[in-house]
Order: sequence, then C-alpha cells, then structure tokens
Amino acid sequence: MKRMLVLFALLCAAAPLLAVESDDCRGYQQLAALYEIRDLMLKPYSSSYDINKVIDNQLDQLRGPLPDGGYRWVRWVRPTGDAPYDKHGHTVAAVNGSDSDRFEASGQHTFAVAVVVPQKKSLFSGNNPVYVGTVHISYTVEGRTRSKDEAINSWMNPDTSRTIDLGTVADSAEVALDASTNAKDAKNALVEIHFRNAVARDDPDNPAYDTIQSLQRVRNDNDSIDGEIARLERNLYPDSEPIPLVAVVKDLRRADDLMHSKKSEDQEKGQKLLSETLARLR
Repeated sequence: MKRMLVLFALLCAAAPLLAVESDDCRGYQQLAALYEIRDLMLKPYSSSYDINKVIDNQLDQLRGPLPDGGYRWVRWVRPTGDAPYDKHGHTVAAVNGSDSDRFEASGQHTFAVAVVVPQKKSLFSGNNPVYVGTVHISYTVEGRTRSKDEAINSWMNPDTSRTIDLGTVADSAEVALDASTNAKDAKNALVEIHFRNAVARDDPDNPAYDTIQSLQRVRNDNDSIDGEIARLERNLYPDSEPIPLVAVVKDLRRADDLMHSKKSEDQEKGQKLLSETLARLR
C-alpha cells in the first residue's frame, strides 16, 4: 500500500500533464502523511513527544515556509474572542508642563493599538496618572507603509485605556507617544502600549488544507489516527474494510504483557484480550 501511495504521489506531482483527478491526489497525499505517523506509532518505544514532533514538521512543510519567515498558506485574522497582545511598559520620569518622555514600541501582526495606564505599576504598588500626548502609529500592510495619529492630549488615570483600531491586520507596526506625569509622581507612574494581535489561520485555498486539518486532529488526540485513516480509505477504496491497526497492535502488546505476568488472573485477562483482538481481524 505504501508503495502504491508513493506512485500516486508522483502521479499527483504530474497531475497537469496526466489529468489525474485533484481530489484523489489530495486524498492519497493525506493518506500517505497519516501512514507515516501510523508507522511511527507502531514502533514500541515511540512517545507522544516523538509523534507530535513529526506531525509538527509535516505541518510546517505543508504550510509552505517562506525564506524570509512566515508561511505562504497561513493567513492572519482577527480572533472572534479576546485577542492575544504584546505589552510594552515605560516608567514616566518627565514632569508635565516642563518636559515629556518619548516612548516607542513595535509589534507584529497587529490590528489595534491600546495605550494603557494600568491600575498597578508593580505587584504591590499602585500606579499614578499619566499625561499622554499624541500617539503616532506607522504600520506596514502588504509592503505599503501607512500612518495614523491619535491626539489623546489628556490625563489618563490608573486602570484606563484608549484603543486605536487600524482597520486592518498590519504586518508590523511602530508606535511612539509622549508622556509625562506630576512632579510628585516622577518615576512612579507607568504607561503601557499594547499591540492587539491577529491569530494565524490555515488558508483553505492551500491544496494540503485537508491534510493539515487531519494532522491537527491527530496531534490533539493521537488515538484518533485509526479513525482518520479509516475515513480516508473508505473514500478512496469504497470496498475496503479498514483495520484499526494502531489499536490492534496496542491491544496485542497489552495482551502479551498480561500473559507473561506471574499472576494467573492477569494471564487469563491477557488470553481473553488476545482472543478478542484476533477476532477483530477476521
């Protein structure tokens, strides 16, 4: 079967010339990837770490890694719930009315920027008000640089924030703002810049999208490998009767361990498990 899949993989590479059906090609490639994982699972000393490492390597290649970083077949999108964020903090030393601190930070895959004066400046110390001037944002989208300014020009009390939406997902963003505080609070006031980040999603247009989804399911639950393979085998070979090979081998090994036990009750359990497992193969 594995040799056949290698042949089909070669045919799929030449699909435009040989007019091989693309859906079948994707199925064969998906099955070949799962067979590779199953072969590893069948080795007696493979750990979940070893299995997931191989899956991660497969996923990395299927997403189309780019020379300068990132992937051809990964999109960055706004999450439907809470977004992850990168936080950058600055302790304000400048006294309002006479000077200001220039605070700069940068982030990646950002869709919004928040200026935050947190409730506390440390675990045990409360924060103090910060005066924030104009926020300057420079961001890049598909190679083009854009800019956006937000004039806050007001005091921000502890536990307050201002969010600036970019209206898109920027590849990168650089933020600068001027900040100051009261003379009595100099070096005891904290202001932060939070980059609200998009999350990576696999592109459904990727020819290997179904394979990626299948591998991710197996990564989340290694025991699902037999079900994933059975579903594909039935699609590609309708008359086939898939065998849950990983589960069978696991039970055979368990039966063997029990039968070599010094306890008669374990030996009986092992013999019963062996008979039940062999019956599944008939």
